[in-house]
Amino acid sequence: MKHRAIWRVCLLLFLVCLAPLARAAEPAVEAGPKLFCWKVTGPEGGAVYLLGTIHVGRADFYPMPAVIETSFKEADTLVTETDLTEPQGSSRLLKLLLQNGTYPRGDSVENHIGAKTREHLARYVAKSKELASDYTHLKPWFLSVAIAVVEAKRAGLNTNDGMDRHFVDQATAMKKPIETLETSEFQLELMNSFSEELQDQMLLAALLDTEKKPELMGQLMRTWKSGDAERLHETTTRYLRDYPVLKPLFEKMFDQRNDGMAQKIEAFLKTPKTIFVAVGAGHLTGERGILAQLRGKNYEIEQLHDKGLRNAAALTENPN
Repeated sequence: MKHRAIWRVCLLLFLVCLAPLARAAEPAVEAGPKLFCWKVTGPEGGAVYLLGTIHVGRADFYPMPAVIETSFKEADTLVTETDLTEPQGSSRLLKLLLQNGTYPRGDSVENHIGAKTREHLARYVAKSKELASDYTHLKPWFLSVAIAVVEAKRAGLNTNDGMDRHFVDQATAMKKPIETLETSEFQLELMNSFSEELQDQMLLAALLDTEKKPELMGQLMRTWKSGDAERLHETTTRYLRDYPVLKPLFEKMFDQRNDGMAQKIEAFLKTPKTIFVAVGAGHLTGERGILAQLRGKNYEIEQLHDKGLRNAAALTENPN
């Protein structure tokens, strides 16, 4: 695979935690006043704004509601899941990606997946011209991400217009400090740590999802627009019920990572600064989500509301 093509897929690594959001969005629904953003107040007078993000988007998603944009501009520091400021052609990241996401010359993904997955993969490749011709060198977890790239593009969405990127670009222009919750090394090594059997099931689930009816595929996106954290968690839980074999993956990708993220966010709360954290929406919800962990330590938490519903139409209409 050419380096440029590999890197385009690498960018979608940051989508993995909410991969179903790359599916086609559903028809317009009424946007509610609640936003997927919370203010957490610390004991020293500082605050952390937690924006649950979608890592793909469209240019007309912006500007976001004024209360979110204002909260970001007033913050001392922006914090994202991982570093989005490193040059896209970074040889360091490319080396990490090749080490963790591809097979050595002479090997193929087809040697590491089951017959059912091979069947669905062949069917997908036959109808999809967007995958690189030498996709067979990608490990199953990486190929799952590549498929997410394809499906996102088909839905008119891309990472350059993702919410995280939106705020990173603004912070860079404003010379606002940017910190991260995790490193690229950690994320790539985590994905590569999954067993061959689990990666096989991850790829199969991604392939089966592409075959579902379009009206079912925008559920998570639509839920995000409503600002309903509990409903988003229920959607994720239903997804896990469809693919119970992926439970170990969800535990590592969500629960265990949430623990580490919550610890870092709590450290921010012990300073007098105002911090704006943009993190995948799925990390905020559930019993081991970041919000629940902070509530369990008695922090004051307030969900933001959008009185003006600015740009609601762009966030609810079908992107196709």
